[in-house]
Amino acid sequence: MPNNPKNLMVLARARAFAVELHRAVDRRERLLGRASPGLRNQMLRASMSIPLNIAEGAGKDTRAEFAQFVGHAIGSANEVEQQMLLAQALTLFDGEIDPLLDECREIRMMLYGLRKRLQSID
Repeated sequence: MPNNPKNLMVLARARAFAVELHRAVDRRERLLGRASPGLRNQMLRASMSIPLNIAEGAGKDTRAEFAQFVGHAIGSANEVEQQMLLAQALTLFDGEIDPLLDECREIRMMLYGLRKRLQSID
């Protein structure tokens, strides 16, 4: 039951989100790298994990397997949201991260919807 990842809007949005977060982190490289290099690295890894899990799941043989990978993507979205909130609380970002937080939350809602559809189709 492999899906064509090109047909998944949530994958395109997750990929664009990861790119934009990476750019925002790069703009704050000196501050993030010095103040919290672990947070910086984990934030980038978690953001990239969202589209990668969607793409990997789309190639699986069953809807249940795909849904499992969508669940991993949801977990990564939760993780990166908390990392952005931590970075914001540590004043490592200013308001520039607010649109990224909103996008992360929207992607997570799309993922919940996708997982629900995958689980309801038998």
